[in-house]
Amino acid sequence: MSLINKVRLGSSLLGSKLSGHSAPLIINWAITGKCNLRCTHCYGSYGRVQNEELNFDTITKTIDEARELGTKRITIEGGEPLVRQDVAEIIAYISKAGMEMSLCTNGVLLGRYAEKIKDKIDLVVLSLDGTEAHHDKIRGAGNFKKVMEAIETAKQNKLRVLLFSCLIDENMADIDYLVKLAEEKGVKSAFNIAVSKLKGTDKREDGLKLSDETYRQAIGRVIELKSKGAPIYYSDRNFNQALCWPTFSSEKLFGADIEKLQAAQRKTLVRCFAGKHFCYIESSGGVYPCYQTVGTLPAGNIKDAGGLKGAFEKLSKLDYCKACYNVTLSELNLQCSLDIKSVLKVGANYLGKK
Repeated sequence: MSLINKVRLGSSLLGSKLSGHSAPLIINWAITGKCNLRCTHCYGSYGRVQNEELNFDTITKTIDEARELGTKRITIEGGEPLVRQDVAEIIAYISKAGMEMSLCTNGVLLGRYAEKIKDKIDLVVLSLDGTEAHHDKIRGAGNFKKVMEAIETAKQNKLRVLLFSCLIDENMADIDYLVKLAEEKGVKSAFNIAVSKLKGTDKREDGLKLSDETYRQAIGRVIELKSKGAPIYYSDRNFNQALCWPTFSSEKLFGADIEKLQAAQRKTLVRCFAGKHFCYIESSGGVYPCYQTVGTLPAGNIKDAGGLKGAFEKLSKLDYCKACYNVTLSELNLQCSLDIKSVLKVGANYLGKK
């Protein structure tokens, strides 16, 4: 099913580009704002900030609407999605709708649901933030062992696994360790850079920012390991944008910022398709271009009369950033641009190749 859906997604993206039509072909959906951990680097302050949670009927109605609008892939996240009592039913409903699906989780509760979701999830993304000492410092004592257990649970249930690491001060020296661990476990690894935290519901505060030199050294090491065949997700162009990013003190660029850059630097940027080909639904139903824009825009809500369609169409009337250093979002943008190297990389990842 996954390979067929990837072809369908590619066809839909091509059709949208040729027609100039915008549609939420890909949705990242925080089905809850609740979390069972209190991670120090959490951009959403989940577990501390609680938003209203959509009920099951609203979620299934929105899934039906998403399918009608052409959605081909949904990434389930949170908070921690597995704390929702009806998460297995939500996943089953999405699967029945014929959409490709990923699950982002801290892994603590995966054993409870693996049997129920194993034939419905295309990829399980497990958060892993470094060595045992560093991971547990960030996420709480004993959680490293729970991620290791989750890897084995996923593999036993034939679930594809991606180990996802957010680069912050505590784990900047753990890149080699994380890549080696992924190789030993027979899974993939992915790296992203810390972003600003959501504070309350309408404000953001600086993330765990380090010096430009520190970030470039880290990204450079990731690129070096990838060139040697390490099982690292995401395409070279994506990491090159991060390597050439003007300054990590600014995680997003607006149109005026881009105009000030030299031509060579502008060429390294990855065009943003958030709000055009994909969107983010936060736990209480607000529809944003991506999770980095939550609270910064007057978003529509799927609970309003216009539903998902109306909320998504509202995005085209808003002015927001045009590029960001977020590696995960930039990879999504490359896929939406139908960048050939990124598309081939996704295919290689699916087929189990480095």
